[in-house]
Amino acid sequence: MVHGRYLPKNELLPVIQKMCNALKGTGVIYTSFKYGDFEGERNGRYFTDFREDTFQEFINGIPELTIEDCWITGDVRSERGDEKWLNLIFRKSDIY
Repeated sequence: MVHGRYLPKNELLPVIQKMCNALKGTGVIYTSFKYGDFEGERNGRYFTDFREDTFQEFINGIPELTIEDCWITGDVRSERGDEKWLNLIFRKSDIY
């Protein structure tokens, strides 16, 4: 269940699974997460952070999705300093 303005990590995998199920053929999903290990509220917003390894481990629960590309970017807003974002493209595999 989505709680107001946030989605706890333990409820994120079923949402990604639903997104995967909605894809046609070998469709793709793009997503980004703050880079790191934090989960919780920052400045009134809820964040689930990931690193490459922790996201790979997390997404192993959906075998038909594979990470096709992954990169880290800095936040484009000047007031955000050294904040980093993990960007991911994953593709649905035809495993049937």
